[in-house]
Amino acid sequence: MRNRKSALIVRALPLMIAAAYAGSAFADEVKLEEIIVTAQKRVERLQDVPISISAIGGAQLETRGIEGAANLNGLVPNVTIKAAAPGGGLIAAVSIRGLNQGQPAIWADPAVGMYMDGVFVGKNQGSLFDMADLERVEVLRGPQGTLFGRNTEGGAINFITRKPSGQFSGNVGLELGNRGRHVERVSIDLPKVGAMSLSFALRNEIQDGWVDNPNGKAWGSKDRQGARLAANFDISPKFKVDYAYDRSDIDETPTAVSLLSATGYNALYTRLNGAGTTDSFFGMILRPQLQARASSEYPTSVASNAGTKYFQKLDVDGHMLTATYELNPQNTLKYIGAYRKMHYQDSTDLDGTPIHVFNAGKDTNYSTYSHEFQLIGSAEKLNYVLGYYQFKDDGNTFTRQSGLFYNFGFDPRGAYYQSPYYRVTTDAKAVFAQADYKVTDALTATVGYRRTVEEKGGEIWRVYNTSSFGMPGPNTPVATSAGAAYGSIQYIPGFTPQSNTASFSATTPVLALAYRLNENVNVFGRMAKGFRSGGFSLEAASAAAAMKPFNPERSTAYELGVKTNFWNGKGQMNATVFHTDITNFHVSKLPVGGTTPVIENAGKVKLQGLEVEGVFALAPGWKLQAGYGFLETKVLEAEQFNQFGALINAAGNSVTGYGPRHQINLALDGRLAKTAFGTLRGIVDYTYSAKYYNYSGQRTSQGWEVAVGNSTEESLMPALTTVNARLLLAGIPVGGSGEAEASLWVRNLTDRQQMNGHIDVGGFYRIAGWTEPRTYGVSFGYKW
Repeated sequence: MRNRKSALIVRALPLMIAAAYAGSAFADEVKLEEIIVTAQKRVERLQDVPISISAIGGAQLETRGIEGAANLNGLVPNVTIKAAAPGGGLIAAVSIRGLNQGQPAIWADPAVGMYMDGVFVGKNQGSLFDMADLERVEVLRGPQGTLFGRNTEGGAINFITRKPSGQFSGNVGLELGNRGRHVERVSIDLPKVGAMSLSFALRNEIQDGWVDNPNGKAWGSKDRQGARLAANFDISPKFKVDYAYDRSDIDETPTAVSLLSATGYNALYTRLNGAGTTDSFFGMILRPQLQARASSEYPTSVASNAGTKYFQKLDVDGHMLTATYELNPQNTLKYIGAYRKMHYQDSTDLDGTPIHVFNAGKDTNYSTYSHEFQLIGSAEKLNYVLGYYQFKDDGNTFTRQSGLFYNFGFDPRGAYYQSPYYRVTTDAKAVFAQADYKVTDALTATVGYRRTVEEKGGEIWRVYNTSSFGMPGPNTPVATSAGAAYGSIQYIPGFTPQSNTASFSATTPVLALAYRLNENVNVFGRMAKGFRSGGFSLEAASAAAAMKPFNPERSTAYELGVKTNFWNGKGQMNATVFHTDITNFHVSKLPVGGTTPVIENAGKVKLQGLEVEGVFALAPGWKLQAGYGFLETKVLEAEQFNQFGALINAAGNSVTGYGPRHQINLALDGRLAKTAFGTLRGIVDYTYSAKYYNYSGQRTSQGWEVAVGNSTEESLMPALTTVNARLLLAGIPVGGSGEAEASLWVRNLTDRQQMNGHIDVGGFYRIAGWTEPRTYGVSFGYKW
């Protein structure tokens, strides 16, 4: 069956090529705009780049309401972006072609690199913030290890901001909506003064929560402020310097977490659920209290622990300096330097009840430094880029965890408090080169190479007590007489401060051939390698496990694609088939009785699929965009332990997470009428993601070749269909040099209310997160 599906995927490419030769009878004055990208470190037409890439320009960003990574989910084939965990609305879980990392902690690295103007953001934590003054977004699918480096194994997402124009211009906007929503925006370009051009942008967003909390503030509120300052200096015709500063401040309540079930996956395993295991206290004392509160229904009210404040806060500051010097008409030197720092804090109720079962909070400080030097040049038939890159980061997290969940020993003092602290450091260096050589007028060959070496550091300590959160230092848990009666009960021990380092390296080449069949058809083949960095699972239950490094994940991807233009510039369609082999596959697991995941090198995985994107000018003023992604995953090797402690290969029983088999997106933008008051347009956005597994899981708990972990039944997320719409009156004449616009808009038009995230907490109980209900409002703007 799989072979037949693969054959159908490959056969799709000739059909795409044939389409480019047809349809000339539909020509009229309507044509599509040309899209320019910088995916290969230089300015190129999107249709000429031998990469599976999607670009979303400024007009689409406005009409589709895209102001950050969270808005991209489902809009690009085989790209899934969601919150990493229920309640954590600022921590991303980004997946491209089934490669992902949903681990929210800073000791884990992403599989998809997120960039702001080419500067690596660094971690999943704190990456779902909104950005001011975006010009376009480029989404590169497949390993980008040659030009972008480590942790771009699945691909890269580059948010590109607008540069100052040097002319006095700008726009202001106001948005009002339900649940007390209001958003204010302003972006101003100042006139050029001497060699300097300057622009600034400000954004403020406020919205009330959408799930009631009888014991505190409503869940899911928004309180976000963003700012950006950009300056360009034309020091000489050959020497230019750009500086940008961005800041985000967020202080809001987490999204709602509700109790889904009072049982978890360990009930499936006889050995784990027997008498004398860590389930004793939970099963005998807590579970009966939770069973009456569990529900699979969409929540309208979730009561938290009385007297406890829950929040998520994020402060981000970023500085970026770019200097370019033209050595001669063929060669340019470029330097990109950046410093970013993040302060993230949260406090979350991870049981969805007013019982103090499990509260968790993080306080993270994280900073990154990067320097990149490039030589960008060209000759008669050759384009090339040579570079050196250095990246350093330093981050630490103090975690506050508490609740009856830890009271395995029937201690009469009630809730226990655990305070893990960890620090991560990275020092990575790389050299890279890539060249495109025009073999003939039609055939271009690309060769690239990157060598990366890095050193990772990890530090830990942990305290555990019965009264409050402690400070660093040795600590011994108290074993009560009741606890001593359960000899197999394992307390979470205190760790004395300790550290370790590990070194990793990788070579990530790329080979590509692009052949232009005619002026409208470009075909390409590409092979690329990528890797995701190794590290330390610094929240593991034992110090030995926390200090043991896991190895990098490595991949080799093969692509075959076609890019076409047809209907005399009215139509454009691109398609890619791909196959990716993964070794040392990273699996994020939540051990039995644990509250924090660890990463294991589980083995080998195969990913393959298809991506198709098209845009069509249907008639004057009417445009349709469409995208489809198909993904097939298979675990080939998975060395893990079964419930009896034996090391087995659970590949045949394992599935991977964050990989919807089908994704569809459609966007129709049409001119409804031209009036004296402006042009009336209608915009409808439709996205569909098929059901998928929320994380890696086991198909059955019965048998020998079965690993301990989440079941596929409980981790299956339902298919999700989302419709957004906007009615826009643009070009309203108001006098002066500018124009105004007004719109009515709605997100989640059908008010789809369903689960979109889930955690099985240590195998004991399950919690869920939910989609945001319908949001609607009006917007006003003025541009000059």
